[in-house]
Amino acid sequence: MFVKKGILIFLFCAVCALPFFAEWNSFDIPDSAEIRRQVSREWFEGSLDVVRGLNSEIRSNQVGTQFQIRLEEQQEVFLVIAAPKSQMKVDIYEGNGVRAAVEDSYNMDSPGSWLLVRSKQNGAPESVRYYFAKDAGVYVQFRPDQKGKSSLADMVIFDNYAARGVPLGVPFERFYTASFAEIQALTKSNLPWASVEPKSGLYDDTLVMIQTIRGSLGNIAYQDDAAYNEEGKPVSVRNGQIRYVPEDLRKKLTLSSPGFVKWICDGIVEPLAGSYLKMKPLVQPTFETNPTGAKAVMGANYSTSFSLDWTRNLAAAVLSVRNNKTVLYKDSGVDVSIEPFAVRWTDKGFQNAAGYIANTGYRVQYLKPLLYVLATKYPQYFYLAAIRQTDRGKGGNEFSVFNDAAAIFPYFDADGKFKAVVFYDGREYSLQQFCSSFEKSNGAFVHLVRVKTSAKFYPQEPVKEKENDRRY
Repeated sequence: MFVKKGILIFLFCAVCALPFFAEWNSFDIPDSAEIRRQVSREWFEGSLDVVRGLNSEIRSNQVGTQFQIRLEEQQEVFLVIAAPKSQMKVDIYEGNGVRAAVEDSYNMDSPGSWLLVRSKQNGAPESVRYYFAKDAGVYVQFRPDQKGKSSLADMVIFDNYAARGVPLGVPFERFYTASFAEIQALTKSNLPWASVEPKSGLYDDTLVMIQTIRGSLGNIAYQDDAAYNEEGKPVSVRNGQIRYVPEDLRKKLTLSSPGFVKWICDGIVEPLAGSYLKMKPLVQPTFETNPTGAKAVMGANYSTSFSLDWTRNLAAAVLSVRNNKTVLYKDSGVDVSIEPFAVRWTDKGFQNAAGYIANTGYRVQYLKPLLYVLATKYPQYFYLAAIRQTDRGKGGNEFSVFNDAAAIFPYFDADGKFKAVVFYDGREYSLQQFCSSFEKSNGAFVHLVRVKTSAKFYPQEPVKEKENDRRY
């Protein structure tokens, strides 16, 4: 018994004596802190000429993960990199064709990579960066303050700063050898870690809806001003009247952009209520507009905020069905209006982040980092997007109008990589494709409302030929 107790005490002491770098971190990434301690003097503190004379090294940390220590030079700075080994699929072209192979790689921006940025002019350190996410555009970095005695912290999500210049009160050189677990503990109350940590296992309903919609796209055809009412009959989006469906489209669902997002919401509502959403409440105005402004010039019957009102009322209607009581838009809280970023890095330097504008939304260029944060903080939601573009009224004058709508499903896959699927006009787009189609327009904004995802998702299917009413 004494021997067993002694062994337990020994093991406990051994565990406690392990360096902090051996501790588990919440992102479960490999850590090079032990290796960095070994090479700090020559690789991190030597002059550029000295570092140039060093050969790249492959070293293993305590648990056997290999890291490459190397130098990379850029125009004004040089980088000292500690990158973990990963494997990359490559195509090898040979005389008789192409052969797939797997090669070892040491990418500077893979999860677990660490890099030190130093000035070529004087060798002064500029920053230390830790990559921890599956997406290379997401990282945390530390910079010396102006006096060089303390350090400042930044958290970056696709060129947008969720935090910038947060004072930490610790020497900058500490980050030469600090483990990722250490910096998490050091900054847990200073940096918005909740904005960058995926919620494993909470995206299943999102994936169910994506797969169901994807599998139904072959049954959908675009038709202008087209939706289905609470009875599943084809109607006009604008006035709710029964509409004509061309003969060649009667085996499919015919939907316009707003009708398509209603079809998605109907798939959530029908299993709960036994019917689809009514049309009339969806076109009700959600805010007051200037009666002598764009609407008056465009035409008395033309709503410049149509898809904005439509998506807001849709989200409120789904919430009403789920709560089993009527929830008006103004009381629903469905608008997305968060502003998680302070500044954005562009080719022209730092600029103020383009945050939320009431009754307008966000610039299209802002969507990717915004959706990343939304996917981490609210993993069980998707978003209805009202798209604001420019249109021409009487006399050729241009006005900003909300005509179209889309549904956006952000999530993290099983490997922890951020993805977002966009369904728009009855088709599927990647987020990049969707944003690229609107980025050239300076007036392009997207207003988002949130809708909770559901695994019990059964959207309307096309009516069988024998059941199709020829009057429609």
